[in-house]
Order: sequence, then structure tokens, then C-alpha cells
Amino acid sequence: MQTYTAEHVFALGYRASADALTGALASGFDPASDPERTFTAVPAGEFLTMPSSVGEDAGIKILTLAPDNPEKDRPFIQGTYLLCDAETLTPHSLVDGIALTALRTPGVAIAGARPALRRIAAHVTRRPNVVAFGAGVQGEGLVRALADECGSGGVGFESLGSVTYAVRNPDRVSGSALAVGTEGLASGVGAVQAGSDACRAAVEAADVIVCASAAREAVFEDSWVQPHVAVLAVGAHTPETREVPAETMGRARVIVEGEAVALRENGDVVRAIADGALSEADLVSMKSLLGERSAEIEASVKPASPTVVTTVGMSWQDLVVAAAVARAANE
Repeated sequence: MQTYTAEHVFALGYRASADALTGALASGFDPASDPERTFTAVPAGEFLTMPSSVGEDAGIKILTLAPDNPEKDRPFIQGTYLLCDAETLTPHSLVDGIALTALRTPGVAIAGARPALRRIAAHVTRRPNVVAFGAGVQGEGLVRALADECGSGGVGFESLGSVTYAVRNPDRVSGSALAVGTEGLASGVGAVQAGSDACRAAVEAADVIVCASAAREAVFEDSWVQPHVAVLAVGAHTPETREVPAETMGRARVIVEGEAVALRENGDVVRAIADGALSEADLVSMKSLLGERSAEIEASVKPASPTVVTTVGMSWQDLVVAAAVARAANE
């Protein structure tokens, strides 16, 4: 049994994870065939299991969610990924499950945002400014994924412009998150109080808005958002929560992993539809965006309208990225 640590996972990189996800969709895989994830209650909390099979790979992510663990100096969420051969279901590898989630989530958002980022690059002469609501693992991860994608030259930029973390406690933003500036991935990095005048000014100057918070209501106002902006939202993973205003959802092109999972679990989508700002017919799946209908989808983009890529995570994504980690580590 091979074991792949967090170091192996992050060595793959955000851009390669996005490439692997795009490749799976281009090969004909349909996310609608993905099994639903399952939560099973036990006395200490819950088990979350996420099985999938794509091409020659199969696997299952097993996470444990123990609410009392922080009081015991243990992580609230722990887990691993079991990789198997799809034909025989023979297990052959274990992959760090927490690191895998931390890499996969930004990878999915980047894959879905690439067409919008290319459009921004065609019209914005300066480096793109970013506002990130949330400076935790996913907030920082999405900023670094954007820097990786833009810095590679793949979408027409050399690096990011300003990066502003909008959080409840600006003084508590980690040195790692702020280091994006000193590492040369952005022209400058700072932190402001979410909802403040400084936050509004940063959003009004933003080309990309990252939403990776624990908020239950929208984290910015629609009137702050420029028409060309790309919003990458990963925090509204229950039907009751939202990060993006309904008005923004209504005037944007909304990209989702799959229609069924978005209508079942994605609070940004569910609540915008309930508010009458969005309809099921407005949703664009990543399979349509990146697959055979990509040219048709791009031709239908409304001028001067934002793009919202809103995701909750699906089992096939973990499998595809875990398999890419294993292959890269063995090369």
C-alpha cells in the first residue's frame, strides 16, 4: 500500500489539479453519475464518506467530523483517501484527505473560472486585483491558486495585483496568507474588516472576488461589484447559507459543478432561486462549460456581466485529484 502525504498532495499544485479535473470532464465523464456523499452519525460526531469511480480509478474519501475535538486538542475534521483500481476495486494507495480537500477545492474553482479569467485578461491591462472573504485554508488556497494560474501565463497575466483579505479580525490573518505579497505572487497584500468602508472600496476595485467564509448571509453588496468580475465562491455548502447576493447571482453567468448537486446543497444557488433572482435554467454546468459545448456556452455570455463559480465539492473531484497526486509522485 502506497502512502501519499500532504507534501505529495501540494507538490501537484493548484494548476495541475485544475488540469486533471478539466481532463476528466473533457474525456466524457458525467458528474451527474457521481454517487451522493453520505453522512453517518456516531456518538462522537459523524462519518462523511465520498465514493466515486472515474476511468481506471476508483476510491473513497473518509472524513470524521468530531465537534468536541478542539477541546481535546484534536482536529474537528480528520480523514484519508483510499485509492483503488476501478476494474477490481483493489486498494493500492492512501492519500492525506485533509490536504486533498485543501488542494481540490481551489482546483475546481480555477477550472470553472478559466474562461472568465481569460476574458478579464483581455480587457484589464493591469494585474488583477483580488478580494478574499476568508483567510483560512480555503481563502489563502484560492488566492494562491489564482496566483499560480495567473503567474503561469495561462490566462494572460504575470501575477496578481493587490490582494485584500476581508475578515472579522484583520489582526489575526496568518503570516502565511500575507506572505503572498512578499513571495512576489502579488503586488501587495493587506487585510480589512469585512463590511467596512475599506472593504467596500476593495471590492469596487476588484477583478476577482473569493468567497471562502463561514458566513450565513451575503458578504458583499451587489452594487459594489464591477460588471467584468469573476466570483469564486466555495463557502455556501448548505442550502441555508449564502455568500453571494441574490442580485449578483441574477445578473451573472452562474457556473456549478452539476445542476443536481447545486440545487440540493448549494446555498448561493438555492436561496437565489427562492428569492426569484435565478432559475434552474440559468445554471451552467462545468461539463457544459469545459466539454463539447464550450464554444456554444462562451458565445452565449452576456456582455458586461459577472461570472460566479460556486461549488460545494463532489466525490469525483477528490478521486481525480488523488489519482493525479499518485501519478505525479511516481513519475
